[in-house]
Amino acid sequence: MFKCTTISTTSVDENGNPKIKKKKAFFTLESAIQHAKQMNARDDRNEKVVAYKCKECHRYHVGRNGNKIKDKEKDKFKKSLEKPLRFKVLGYVDLSKIK
Repeated sequence: MFKCTTISTTSVDENGNPKIKKKKAFFTLESAIQHAKQMNARDDRNEKVVAYKCKECHRYHVGRNGNKIKDKEKDKFKKSLEKPLRFKVLGYVDLSKIK
């Protein structure tokens, strides 16, 4: 089994070289897409990330595609992550008694 790695842009070792870090792997495309939507909805994110299938480990990862996120897209991602309203059923109405 392959361990997928990437170069870290935020941390460096004692010699000033960028460190290597493990990529987060997802078993399903749906879970990778959900994670990408969560990342794209963040206010500090400027570049869009997308889910892709890895050729080495045959799992799914999330990576940048080089496009900038527009405010309209960011709002769309935030709305898609909101939980839908759920109603609690308190009782039933017998429609046969209504004239």
